[in-house]
Order: sequence, then C-alpha cells, then structure tokens
Amino acid sequence: MFQVGNQYGKMSKRGKALDKEMRERIKQLANGLIDSIDIDTLTSNQRVNMLKAVLPYLLPKELSINGEVVNEEEQEIKPPAIIVFGDSKEYKAYNQMCEEEKDKMVEEATPLFNSKS
Repeated sequence: MFQVGNQYGKMSKRGKALDKEMRERIKQLANGLIDSIDIDTLTSNQRVNMLKAVLPYLLPKELSINGEVVNEEEQEIKPPAIIVFGDSKEYKAYNQMCEEEKDKMVEEATPLFNSKS
C-alpha cells in the first residue's frame, strides 16, 4: 500500500553512466597502453594470454564450425538415434566399432517413432 514519504521509485545513485569525456580518456589510456606493449619481449605464455584476451573482440559471435552457412530449408532434420543394448557386452562392442559401422547400425535399426522418411 502507498505510504507518504516512502522511497519507492526514487532514482538510485548506482549505475550512473560515465560521461563522454571520461570514456574518451579511458579509451585513449587503453590505446596508449596497447601501443606501449612490445610483443617481442613477451614470453610465449604471455603471448597466449594476450591472444586469449584479444580474440573475443576480433572473431564474430556466431562462427560456423565448417565455415559454411547452411540454409534451414536445405538442412535435413533427423530425430536422434536411440540404441537399446541387451547387456554390457553389446555396449562395449558398439563402442569399439568405427563411425561408419555405427552409422550403418543406426540406419538399419527400426525407428521407434513414425518418421516421414
């Protein structure tokens, strides 16, 4: 219930943005620090750490794993394969198969659900 003199809705002192002049000074300071770093004097560990820090700003957020973009219409959506093993021996044998044998086994398996294919 509303009470006279309450502090609800009062502007908070937290979260005030930096003014443009301060942002510009910080940007100039950061650029000066980056320019002053001599890459040749860094150890390999320091170089790797610097690369880790810089890469998120250089790479795009969504990067395709294979480097190619696939249209949603072209992409075939398959239901996940469910394999039921009778015992641990069958499971161990499955784990020792190569990927081609596993794919063939999944293709030959009877689907549990009705599928369009």
